[in-house]
Amino acid sequence: MRRVLIVTFLAGFVVLIGGSSALAAEVIRRYDVLLAIEPSSDLLITETIEYDFGTDQRRGIFRDVPTRLHYDGTYNRLYPLEVVSVSSTTAPDEYAVEEIAGGITRIRIGDPDTFITGAHVYEIVYRIRGGLNSFPGHDELYWNAVGHEWAAPIERARVRVEAPASITRIACLSGPVGAHFSCTTERARGNVATFTNDGMLPYQGVTVVVALPPGSVPAVGPILEERLTFTNAIGARPAPIGGAVALGVLAIGGVAGLLWTRGRDSVFRGSQVDQVMGGTPGQERRVPLGQADAEAPVEFAPPQDLRPGQIGTLLDEHANTLDVSATIVDLAVRGHLRIEEIPKRWVLGKPDWRLVRLDASDEGLLGYERTLLAGLFVTGSEVELSGLRNVFATKLRDVQAAMYRDVVAKGWFRQSPDKVRARWRGIGLVAFVLSIGATYLLATQLRIGIVGVPLVVASLVLLIGAKRMPARTAEGTALVRRIRGFEVVIDKAETHLSRWAEQEQVFTRYLPYAIVFGCTDRWAKAFEPLGVEPDTSWYVSSRPFVYHEFAHSIDGFSVTTSGTIASTPSGSGSSGFSGGSSGGGGGGGGGGSW
Repeated sequence: MRRVLIVTFLAGFVVLIGGSSALAAEVIRRYDVLLAIEPSSDLLITETIEYDFGTDQRRGIFRDVPTRLHYDGTYNRLYPLEVVSVSSTTAPDEYAVEEIAGGITRIRIGDPDTFITGAHVYEIVYRIRGGLNSFPGHDELYWNAVGHEWAAPIERARVRVEAPASITRIACLSGPVGAHFSCTTERARGNVATFTNDGMLPYQGVTVVVALPPGSVPAVGPILEERLTFTNAIGARPAPIGGAVALGVLAIGGVAGLLWTRGRDSVFRGSQVDQVMGGTPGQERRVPLGQADAEAPVEFAPPQDLRPGQIGTLLDEHANTLDVSATIVDLAVRGHLRIEEIPKRWVLGKPDWRLVRLDASDEGLLGYERTLLAGLFVTGSEVELSGLRNVFATKLRDVQAAMYRDVVAKGWFRQSPDKVRARWRGIGLVAFVLSIGATYLLATQLRIGIVGVPLVVASLVLLIGAKRMPARTAEGTALVRRIRGFEVVIDKAETHLSRWAEQEQVFTRYLPYAIVFGCTDRWAKAFEPLGVEPDTSWYVSSRPFVYHEFAHSIDGFSVTTSGTIASTPSGSGSSGFSGGSSGGGGGGGGGGSW
């Protein structure tokens, strides 16, 4: 989302400063699209474009329509286009149709020898085949009605979809490529759906999604074209195979060495005590082979009073949603909020919880805990967990970013693990792209594509291995070993029950850590023989307290919370509603003046 906002800002900034005369002077006053789904399943599209050239002299406009898109590893998806008519009452309306790079069909409108200025209205009518998708529960039009490639701003866009059957569902997305902003209006009645969007900056588009009952039109589904592959140019001969083997040893061995040297944690030099409790600063070395999973003696309290979120992030180098869920429970145990069960309204209903912010001092809260509380209670002191669905994801990223900043600030990592992973994924992705290009050239030009295969494999190893590149400092490694000692105690609490029995409220105090370690049930069962009911006033339930049932409820809350806070609205994909595995959206493209 942040990247989308930056792109939107930069596009608006270019318009404001007049980065080019075309952007400064030209504007689309009105962009009307009529999408008529014909009984044959073809799309008859009528675009009415009121293009204001301002004072710039231009010959006319051109319209680029994507007609060949990547579908999967073997096929392209085709959208055969037939121009029905092009007309304008105020400007030359001669047109030419040409195929340009990238699977684009360009409709160029205007007279090469005649220049025009000011506002003119163009009507372009064309037919598209193969534009609909079929899913088990519905047929679907997923169409980029206004493409993202228009360099001029669009003051108002209107899209009307006429279908041969009653429309069951609609959606409308706007903004730059990858954005999922809502359109200004969207409505459907019978077999007609209408959408509007106002004030669009350059390179912003409108995508509409319309669902019809299955079987509403015949021949629904993609028109596919098999692409040229490397199979007939792989060059599986002795000499190329020998070269591929030699190159594979060098490339894959080099990547493995890189992962081994750059992705290993550090450890203090010296004795085992030095390695766990801390040695001389700067006296570090890479963790020796076979000692990556070493652990310290058992500990009966979190090392250095670490919070559950810190422990989870430090252990697996990810600030994941379970760590955030455990943090919510920890904040409740510490008196910053209360968790209230909401009984299911019917037998098959889904469970829900209410979070209530309490009047507790924020003193002593860590940065990510403050960010989490602020994000949960944006709208008031109470929020239902289900109400966070599809709206908390942005705030979740802020919380996770704060958790990564925390582990770096504590000196457990030299760099944020998420940024390290992203950087190496980027390097791996670039290497993968370059290796694919090299393999393609070897296959098409020299017919020895097999020689490039090891480069592709090595880059994939680097791309997949990027998750192993974050490396802990010696201090971070020491803490991880101590944490593992604490985890053993939590996991085998029944062995140390006599010690736990002497500590008041230890069950609830360490429950968030059991969530992070994934042993909530075992933690609860260990305390059941005591027959003592702990203070669970921070968790309100209509059921009497029973250890194993309480642990089950907490597990349910944690799992549900993890899924809810990370959920996002349905966006692009094969299906605009269900994210199916086939199909996809057509249309789009853009245009400009010439």
